[in-house]
Amino acid sequence: MLKTTKLLCVSALVVLLVALATPSFAQVVANDAYQVNYFSGGDGTLRIINTGHRGSPIDGATNHGKVCADIYVFDSNQEMLACCSCPITANGLRTLPSTDLLFNPLTRVPFTTGVIKIVADAQPGTGCNPTTIVNPVEAGLRSWETHIQAAAAITETVSASAPLTNTEQAFLGQACSFVLYLGSGQGTCRCGTGG
Repeated sequence: MLKTTKLLCVSALVVLLVALATPSFAQVVANDAYQVNYFSGGDGTLRIINTGHRGSPIDGATNHGKVCADIYVFDSNQEMLACCSCPITANGLRTLPSTDLLFNPLTRVPFTTGVIKIVADAQPGTGCNPTTIVNPVEAGLRSWETHIQAAAAITETVSASAPLTNTEQAFLGQACSFVLYLGSGQGTCRCGTGG
């Protein structure tokens, strides 16, 4: 009886240590570095600004406060069909018409409705890479999307901020890698103008 009790205690202790050492599956890595919006009609425009949280063009900071806007475009079936990463310096504005977001989908089938996800990411060096979200930047970017409604009315919505979890961070990068690999030139978006 005593041997069984000791064995149960040791087993419980091992289970507890493993549980404490194993990270949870959905840890938040950034509260305000991730934004989501929708597009419909295929005629909207995405505008992204760098809020200047990482420095400014005049303070001598490396890359002038650059933040990469990692952009992931999903169709209405929740499939990632395009991704890209666009540099935006501090206080800069980048404008992407839907033709830049939707011009080169993975499937080569045009689509006009879906979801846009944007992660503010500080990547080392001068390049931006949507396949790896290196260092999410809290409050680094803000974005808006225009929508063509019925009777040609145009509305604009601010993108909603959402917590970025480690699972979503890994998923976005891996799915983008998959899209670019499978696409062999397809599955990319363009960065529009500005920055």
